[in-house]
Amino acid sequence: MFLWKALFDRLNSCSYNAICLPGPPGTAQDAHVRGITNLFPLLSIAMINRLRTPAALIGTILIVVALVGIVRLLWGLLPIAVPPSDMVLVPADEFIMGSQEGSPDERPVRRVYLEAFCIDRYPVTSARYVQFLNAVGGPAGQCGGHICLDTQAENPDSRILYRQGRYVVEAGYEQHPVTNVSWYGAQAYCRYYDKRLPTEAEWEKAARGTDGRAYPWGDNLDPHKLNSDCRIGDTTPVGNYPTGVSPYWAYDMAGNVWEWVADWYRAYPGSPYQSPFFGEKYKVVRGGSWNHPGSDARTTCRDIAHPARRIHVVGFRCAREP
Repeated sequence: MFLWKALFDRLNSCSYNAICLPGPPGTAQDAHVRGITNLFPLLSIAMINRLRTPAALIGTILIVVALVGIVRLLWGLLPIAVPPSDMVLVPADEFIMGSQEGSPDERPVRRVYLEAFCIDRYPVTSARYVQFLNAVGGPAGQCGGHICLDTQAENPDSRILYRQGRYVVEAGYEQHPVTNVSWYGAQAYCRYYDKRLPTEAEWEKAARGTDGRAYPWGDNLDPHKLNSDCRIGDTTPVGNYPTGVSPYWAYDMAGNVWEWVADWYRAYPGSPYQSPFFGEKYKVVRGGSWNHPGSDARTTCRDIAHPARRIHVVGFRCAREP
């Protein structure tokens, strides 16, 4: 109440026969009027002169508040706040990274804050990767000077063939995750679509959420929620295990194929653990695969591969800023 009274006393002290303008620098009128305009940086002096009564001022404030509310509502509906249909949004927040029960390279457990990001709902499929290959003109040398991917001619385990000048997917494997793709091939694909590979921290948060769970669905291994342990003997179509979805609705983050991430294999901050494989030698892969034990599909498990290798159990997904 005292604040409003002081405000109105200051307003009423101006002469309303003319627009209340600052006086010469250093004068009382100059200081007085500049004090008023500082209180209302978004209003013109002419508008301030019209607010002679508390009712007029309160009415103006209510209108401004309503307009601000409408702007905030519309801002929340803008497309930039919504992830693309093939991606899920992971909000900004801290999460628990690492595990005390896992391998030494998973320690120490610590809290990591990440800004919001989007990550692919599913691993990149063979059908999508073939579209990329046909757009750029082939796998050889198109991925930072490295081979993007092995076709079936180079590796019989590959599900991608080259026929009549185009890349095609072996029948029945269109919706399986692409494999036999190098880290460079994964990075080139993501960049082509204005995305990037997720960092190791982003991948782990997208898989486990903020409560530190061991698997995307909880703390206990459930063989019905992932493709692992060579039970099927091959990859499965993406999204084939809907009950194994992560807290952010990302599928296949446990089993099926390991996934390339952006990071080199290094010790975590504060870790005394040493490994001859640390450094800019190998890239990290996450998530386990159809041919590995379920324990490798833990959200914190780290494995490695040379970035130029094309392996039948390694695929990828992309990330981007929202």
